[in-house]
Amino acid sequence: MIHEYIKQHPNNGKHIILTDYYYQRRNNIIQQIATIENATKDTLLSGDWDIKKRLLPNLKRSLKRLQNHYGKGEMGINAKCCAQYILDMESEEILDPLQYCRYYDGKPDPQGESAHYLAGYEKGWCEFQRTKSHYGFYVDIITVYICDGLMMFADFDKAPISLKALLYSRYCHWDYSGADEFKYWYCNTYSKEAIR
Repeated sequence: MIHEYIKQHPNNGKHIILTDYYYQRRNNIIQQIATIENATKDTLLSGDWDIKKRLLPNLKRSLKRLQNHYGKGEMGINAKCCAQYILDMESEEILDPLQYCRYYDGKPDPQGESAHYLAGYEKGWCEFQRTKSHYGFYVDIITVYICDGLMMFADFDKAPISLKALLYSRYCHWDYSGADEFKYWYCNTYSKEAIR
């Protein structure tokens, strides 16, 4: 869905691609730093000269350079602006939100506890698509989704980013997990389960 939008709107698309690249790269460096710090904490490697004086400082400098390069000038990274582009694009393209739902079918009570929660989230998302109420909430959760490096995640499945961002928001809220765990859950559980 996002790839078609980028092709149709090259100016906004350029901004979206740069924003996605920035957050993907930023999250990758932060994850590397955290992994090294966690792996070396309270071990014999904690005093290793190469790790303390070369590797970690180089990664931190790379992160700083990335932030300086993309944070300045006309092409400054603005995830909130991208979130607004995405919501506006989706509002033009989504005619029947029910076609994207896996649990909510327009009826009141789905079967099963997890189906009940997921159907509730999908129902709220369908109502948003019809009324555009809570626009600010959706901009905020899409902004977080983008900042966590997920903007282009699973674009092949044609599910709207606003729905995936809502699922990600709720997944992180209830499971206290991050992007990698969400990707696994989305691809191996949510996307694999039978639709309604």
